[in-house]
Amino acid sequence: MGNERFSGEADKIDTGLLPDFCDVRVIFMLVLIVQMLAIVLAMAIPSTKANFWDYLAFISMMLQWIALLNAAVLCMSRRFLNRLSVTLTMLSSYLIMMVVTLVFALALIRLNSWMRLDVQTSPLGEYFLLRILIMAAAIYAVVLRYFYIQQQWKLNLQAQSRAEIQALKARIRPHFLFNSMNTIASLISFMPDKAEKAVEDLADLFRASLKEKNIHTLKHELDLTRSYLDIEKLRLGDRLQIDWDVDNSLINEEIPALSLQPLAENAIYHGIEPLPDGGHIRISAQRDGEHLRLEVSNPSSDAAGLTHTGGNQMAQDNIKQRLRLAYGKDARFFINATKQDYTVTLEIPVT
Repeated sequence: MGNERFSGEADKIDTGLLPDFCDVRVIFMLVLIVQMLAIVLAMAIPSTKANFWDYLAFISMMLQWIALLNAAVLCMSRRFLNRLSVTLTMLSSYLIMMVVTLVFALALIRLNSWMRLDVQTSPLGEYFLLRILIMAAAIYAVVLRYFYIQQQWKLNLQAQSRAEIQALKARIRPHFLFNSMNTIASLISFMPDKAEKAVEDLADLFRASLKEKNIHTLKHELDLTRSYLDIEKLRLGDRLQIDWDVDNSLINEEIPALSLQPLAENAIYHGIEPLPDGGHIRISAQRDGEHLRLEVSNPSSDAAGLTHTGGNQMAQDNIKQRLRLAYGKDARFFINATKQDYTVTLEIPVT
């Protein structure tokens, strides 16, 4: 079926303006960035060597509290805020962060008064409230601008991914379509049942290629792959042998749509068709730790100097890109090519 198509990754890209402040990794980066900012601010204040550490400790404590309180509030309200328009999200987020900063600054002033610290011993200094609000206003404006630019980049990436996927979906390999139609035509007169089944399999493949849904279960993907291989089996006969090695406990795991079938098509086109005697295709789906490991292996025809050209690399590059966008570094794609076999392996994280 078209050499490929993929876009589960596009659906998974988070295009909300605000990052997920409930994520531990985001909090870690926030703490790290705020601490670096605290060091810069402490170095910008004229002081003695002894006073520098006092300034750094106070500024670090103050900025970390403000950052973490803002992160907590934005974590709780993120789902609501990201449903608003971009303008309203930015304004609401800006207002929330300024209010949190104001409340914290007033609390510090209140604490300073309660402890009866005088001008010399207080770390707040003159015009503390005004200074902290002006500094916060400038920093929050820069931060929200960064979030906006990042969101636009994600939207552009998603649009490019969808455009590429639509183009790939339109690329149905002519040789497969023509061969399938010829096979069906040859079966109609003396094997009408097989011809009808082939038409149904072909319809399933076209239907899957045209669907907007980009994520489905492993069972669905295996059924599509079997439909494709059944059609090719009618054409290639005994030249095509298929070995299945599937862990049935994994069949309900979700994977990107049409991630396995294009590899089976490549295996036939580049591995079986060029060989006069054909060969075996092995399709495996097994658990490997926290990953679902999918493998498609076919005999190598390069050693005999018999191979089709074009298409193979494009299919693999597209699947690699889709896996990267959908799962980041949690997914892996690699190829093991020897003189005897050519094996493509996908590793997708599972729960």
